[in-house]
Amino acid sequence: MTVVAPKDARLVARVPQEVQEFVKNAADLSGATLSQFIVEAVTAKARSVYESEQNIRLSMQGAEAVFAALDNPPPVNSKLSDAAKAFNKENGFRYAGDSSAE
Repeated sequence: MTVVAPKDARLVARVPQEVQEFVKNAADLSGATLSQFIVEAVTAKARSVYESEQNIRLSMQGAEAVFAALDNPPPVNSKLSDAAKAFNKENGFRYAGDSSAE
């Protein structure tokens, strides 16, 4: 049985001659072939878009979790109660420059 390696996929874009020359010159300056340069640039841009979308999605999921916790807070347990007592015992919040806190 013969194993055939998958062929590389091809991306095709039609651009004005000036754009092709500009990108080719940039590729030459970077020491890459035109194909290498384009693949690297496209991959970097795609990664940036993907990561940005993931950050937004995860941020929205986090916000939804916070809103859900605010709408339905868990019952106060002994650790939270002890922490609140310790916080109040230390006079709660202190603000910089507030001489009345001392």
